[in-house]
Amino acid sequence: MKLPELAPGASPEFVDLASAKAWLENVPLANVAAAQAELLGQLEELNRFPTAATNRLAVLEALREAVNFVQVEQAKRFMNRALPMAQGENDVLEDTLDLWEEMRIGYLRCLEAAVNGDPAMKAQAALVAQRSLAYSGLKMFHYHRAYRQVPAADWRSLHEAYAAAESLGVGEEAVKDFLNRDVQDTSPRIAYARALLMALANPNELSQRQLTFVAFLLERWGMKLEVAREPVEEELGVPPFAVDLAGERAPERLESPAQVKLGEPRYLDTRKLAKSLRNRVGLLRKGESPAKLALGEDCVQPSCEQLLVSLYRQWCQARVERSGQRRASSAAAEAAGDIAAIHYYLSGRAFRQPGEQKELSKKQREEIATFGRVSTREEDDYSEAQGFVLEQWRLEDESAQGMRLARAAGAAGRRYAHGQLIAVRPADARSFMLAQVRWLMIAESRDLLAGVKLLPGLPAATAVRPTGINVQQEKYVPALSLTAVPALNAPPTLVLPVGWFKPGRIIEVYVDAPVRVKLVGLTDRGSDFERVAYEAAR
Repeated sequence: MKLPELAPGASPEFVDLASAKAWLENVPLANVAAAQAELLGQLEELNRFPTAATNRLAVLEALREAVNFVQVEQAKRFMNRALPMAQGENDVLEDTLDLWEEMRIGYLRCLEAAVNGDPAMKAQAALVAQRSLAYSGLKMFHYHRAYRQVPAADWRSLHEAYAAAESLGVGEEAVKDFLNRDVQDTSPRIAYARALLMALANPNELSQRQLTFVAFLLERWGMKLEVAREPVEEELGVPPFAVDLAGERAPERLESPAQVKLGEPRYLDTRKLAKSLRNRVGLLRKGESPAKLALGEDCVQPSCEQLLVSLYRQWCQARVERSGQRRASSAAAEAAGDIAAIHYYLSGRAFRQPGEQKELSKKQREEIATFGRVSTREEDDYSEAQGFVLEQWRLEDESAQGMRLARAAGAAGRRYAHGQLIAVRPADARSFMLAQVRWLMIAESRDLLAGVKLLPGLPAATAVRPTGINVQQEKYVPALSLTAVPALNAPPTLVLPVGWFKPGRIIEVYVDAPVRVKLVGLTDRGSDFERVAYEAAR
């Protein structure tokens, strides 16, 4: 285990249980940012301070509740934020990750003492192993919360701690963790399983609410994942997940385990987990309430069932081959976000009210007299005159249904969130394609990675405005249209701002002249748009 060097000059403000409790009484928990800073600074000193492992363990146990409180509160300052994060949000994230890391290091020192034969720590080996694994898992969970790639060093630390628990023979030993919300019974193996399963839940596609729900499930279901030394016979011939305790990667499904060389292989048995998921999905489809199935009061249909089905696919089924083959690429691509910017790049000019006659300025009259037309140079320079930037991305792979994109760290561009609208034009394409952001992640290099789902149809710029008896002199707003794609059974659709769709609503669309249409169905709903099917209004 790679741990920081002990320093005789380290001077924490507490060195034993009594002084730690006294110090905690003066920590300003009402000011969570200040409390987090104080806890982080003192834990860094404590982890460099030479002291007996029993003393260190007692202090760490005393600090756990305060640490947990400030971490939960501080996480609210970087959750539900678009990417890349603002500097202030990123600073809070880094401090939060650092505090989890210092808790992990403290317990790893105790675990190291147990491995080295300290009799007192060998008696507490299950506890310190569970704690070190739990704090590794919490640090990784907050990487997922921030949609950031988990570094290889954190995977290595997680696997090393579990390997130490196995070597001490305490992987299955029962431990109490009273910081768990509902289920306090746990073990080193359960703490390890929770970290693995969260990473395997495809967290970069999940909303913050969904991530919280998965964590809620894993507190109850982590025990259902077995860790074996030999490959297990999964149901329906599904290849097992394998993890290398000597490696630094997440588990992977092995099509041919014998062909893969792993230093310390372990295999994940998901059969109990699969049974629980199947049973609950079946009962939900029969109308049983999520609360009666111990899925929590916050779990509502149909989103509850949809997420359980997604988890079953991620955890218990073989990877499904994509319907459209992915093609690797390294080509450049241009992109624009939000309806207003996309409208400009599709139409070639800044949005103005259809049919609106504007009085010419003196400058424009002079241009007509000199050149015979009005210059459009200011309108055409959209990034400067209108405040939007045509973003430069790298196309990493693509298929008929979607693309994987990367934008270099520090490159100009807007912040993105799950579900947002984006228009993409690869270097070899003549026009933009509309897409929706499906997943996001900040790589270790700090590049922004995004997976987008293409919306069917050829896009065009248009304008819409509401109609009705209570509507008077409403102005048009930018909107987009998509042509029908009969091969995909996709009707013609409109892309409208959020909140416009109501079944049967009549709106006016300006093409070459005003046309009244009736909205008949919601096809997609994103975080900043609605795609709706329509028909001519009678």
